[in-house]
Amino acid sequence: MSQTKPTAGTTWAVDSPAVGTGLHARPCSASRRPADPPSTAHPVAIALSGGGFRATLSALGFVRLLADAGLLPSLRYSSSVSGGSITNGFLAATWPSLRERGFGSAAFDELVVEPVVERVSSRSLKGELVRGLWRTLGPATRTDLLARRLDEWFFQGTALEHLDPEVRWIVSAANLTTGVRFSFERDVFGDYTTGLAPTAGTDVKLSLAVAASSAIPGAFPPVVLDRSLFPCATHDPTLLDGGTYDNTALEAIDGERYRHAFLFVLNAGGLLRPGVYGRIPVIRDLARANSLLYRQSTALRTRAVVERFQRGRSAGPGGETPPGARRGVLVGLSTDFPPDALGTLGRWRNAFKEQRSFDDRDLSLVPTVFDRLDVRLCRALVYRGWWLAGAALCAYHPELLPDAASLTPPTV
Repeated sequence: MSQTKPTAGTTWAVDSPAVGTGLHARPCSASRRPADPPSTAHPVAIALSGGGFRATLSALGFVRLLADAGLLPSLRYSSSVSGGSITNGFLAATWPSLRERGFGSAAFDELVVEPVVERVSSRSLKGELVRGLWRTLGPATRTDLLARRLDEWFFQGTALEHLDPEVRWIVSAANLTTGVRFSFERDVFGDYTTGLAPTAGTDVKLSLAVAASSAIPGAFPPVVLDRSLFPCATHDPTLLDGGTYDNTALEAIDGERYRHAFLFVLNAGGLLRPGVYGRIPVIRDLARANSLLYRQSTALRTRAVVERFQRGRSAGPGGETPPGARRGVLVGLSTDFPPDALGTLGRWRNAFKEQRSFDDRDLSLVPTVFDRLDVRLCRALVYRGWWLAGAALCAYHPELLPDAASLTPPTV
């Protein structure tokens, strides 16, 4: 089929407003930006990946280590996609209560870890969605139902505009219309091509943001927003799982303006395993190709941030972070740390046993699901995220971690 150049004022099928993916780059000229969080001497940022409840639970432990290390009060940027957005959203909703309790480990367990573990281990989110399908016979969709259930389980009607301003809470989805990351924050939502719209007066709920961030293609239809809300939108934003664009949740906080924030990155995403994907040729090959694309994008983002971490370490633990560098740590659920029997990492291993598996299955291979999970598996994933964060600090930034004797690990 031949293609002709579109005339002015028309949209061509292959034309995308995203930089580098179409014929034209059209960033929105509107100047609205998210509000900056309050300044602090040593700001901290976290990036929580997707991966279903596997990601949700391991992220709980990962952030709990920040409470142990006394770093949680310095959190200023919290970015997430998909399963990690459940933890991010729940942390945002409970932040004022955590602050009242001094951001301690016991308070974090009581207010954040235990409520999520109790819900995930006692009920099946997928089961409740299936039983509620009759509600989608009208205009409501399965993703609307997901948002409703997430609100009942975790967020209790919290609106974006009512989130605590001490942290920039960033929940990301993928905009199928523009081909870029779509961000939900306390004061704004949108992307750089549609422009950012204020959340004030919209009653956009945190649960909708997390549902859009978690709307796995095929299982859930897109969340469609009204284009009239956004200053430069030419089509309705159509949102799906943020992990399809950036499953590391890094892009939102990867610019030079954030280089002074110490960055904690947890990648609890799925792993590409060698071997044949299924038996039906077309479906098998499409699934494999999709997995290869996911692996490529994740590997490129990981490689880039690790190279910046290396430049940051070469500058030493204190002082100004040089341009093009970052200080921080990145781990995945399958991360292997090198032997260090005599150093801080060895002492961490001696104090806290590494637990990589549950019922003889590696925790990194727990399926990406929203099913009910065994409470022992939930606690194993929480512990794994906590242990990895501690091991990473011991290996690369031991100056930030208290003596192991003063720490109490999460319940296993």
